Order: sequence, then C-alpha cells, then structure tokens
Amino acid sequence: MKQRIKSMIELSLRSFDIEIASYGSLQKLQAEKQKLRAELKKLKEKAIDIDLLLTLPNEQASELLKNLGKSQSQLRQDLFVLSELNFKNNGYFVEFGATNGVNLSNTYLLEKEFGWTGILAEPAICWHDDLKINRSAKIETRCVWKDSKSTLNFNEVSEFSTINSYSDSDFHKVRRKKGNNYEVQTISLNELLEKHQAPADIDYLSIDTEGSEFEILNYFDFSKHSFKVITCEHNFTPMREKIFELLVKNGYVRKFENLSYFDDWYVRADIAMNQPL
Repeated sequence: MKQRIKSMIELSLRSFDIEIASYGSLQKLQAEKQKLRAELKKLKEKAIDIDLLLTLPNEQASELLKNLGKSQSQLRQDLFVLSELNFKNNGYFVEFGATNGVNLSNTYLLEKEFGWTGILAEPAICWHDDLKINRSAKIETRCVWKDSKSTLNFNEVSEFSTINSYSDSDFHKVRRKKGNNYEVQTISLNELLEKHQAPADIDYLSIDTEGSEFEILNYFDFSKHSFKVITCEHNFTPMREKIFELLVKNGYVRKFENLSYFDDWYVRADIAMNQPL
C-alpha cells in the first residue's frame, strides 16, 4: 500500500513538472490556474441560475430573470425568498452574519430593490465600517449566540469568521488556521429581536454563522416570533440533521435540496402549502 501511494505521488509530481515546463514558468502556470478557477466559478453560477429557473414556478420566470443580475446571494437565496413570498415589497428580514452587507448578502437585493428593512448582525470587526456604509438596516455588532451573557473567543477570517470553538467544524478549517482572534460579547436571537423591535411575524431569517447555527436556533423561543422563510447554512456537518429536526418540529418544511447545496431552505408550513415542494 505504501509503495502504491508513493508511486501515485511520484507520478503526480512528474505530471506537475511537465506542466510547469510546458508553460515556461511557475508564475504563468499559477496565472492560468487562477483564470481556470474563475471560469469554473462562472460556469457554476450559470448552472445554479439554470437550476433555479427550471425549478421555480413558470409564472415567476420574468421576475426572476429581471432580478437575476441584481442578486448578491451565493446560491440565489434572495430570489428563492422573493419567489416564496410572491416578490413582496416592504418585507422584514434578519440576517447574520452579514459581512459587508453586499458581497454574498442574502438581503441586499431585498433592501435595495424591494424596500425591505430589518436587522443585520455581524461580530467581525473587519466588516463593521463597510456594513454601516453599504446598508440602511439596523446593525448589531454583538455575536448572535444561544444567550446574551457570554464572552466568546472569535476567529476573524473574512467571510469564514466564526466562534473559535467552531473553527474546525467544516471544510473551511484550513482557511481559519491563521485567523485574527479576539473576544466578543454575545446576544441571543430572542434578545436581538426584542432590542430592535422586530415584528412578531418576520418574513425572512438568513443564518450563516459558520457552525453555531443549531445552538442559536435551539435556544430560540418560536412562540414569540415566527419566520415565513429561513435559509440556514449547514456545510454538510452533523448539525444539519439536528437543525432539520428542530425546524420541522416547529412547523417548517424543507424545500429544493437540489438547489440549496450547503444551505437548507425552509418555509413555514402555511406558506409552503401555496407553493410547489
């Protein structure tokens, strides 16, 4: 077995040497690889868009196409939300982590094009200045957690920032090895909504905290506030099934697993009854 592995490594190295030689320089090879990655990213985005258009109701096609180029969401979560809520204007959202409020934002389109308002929570200091410039929603800089009494060690790594105890919980763990660590104060989802006077019936919750999603939702009082639509990142960790069981128990239906990839998308049962699964 060891000899086989050694042979595979040697073969890979020879192939790599040949590839470098054919391009003349390592720098040129790296540039070509970057170009290839960019092209692959574009192809992936096109595939996501095609899947979305083929899956969502035909009567919404014109609205979807009109807003496709304005979407900032990585998986078009914003368009999924609008589709479920019949392209509602003046809705209310809650999003965390919000990063800079634009790149990969699930609520930027809702705010800027459909007049929505709401709450953006983001504990990573590197995003705070841009978030305040880019968005007009209420901003919370404490770290959303299961309670409002904790001081936690936070690992700031751009959009992969998370509570440090979750740094190794998914396939982004290598990126987090050289993060900027500091302490953050916490706020529970219950208190977040009370502090910012959120309505009892909220249109959309976007939760992407790089690992702590289940702990936050597990301590949330679903009898005080409800969400029509929830998108929740899971990154294929064991917490995915726990989140699923928790939300189903509280009246939600999971939809479009073929579209959501490392997210799961949930709709409250009374809303889901009026839409295709």
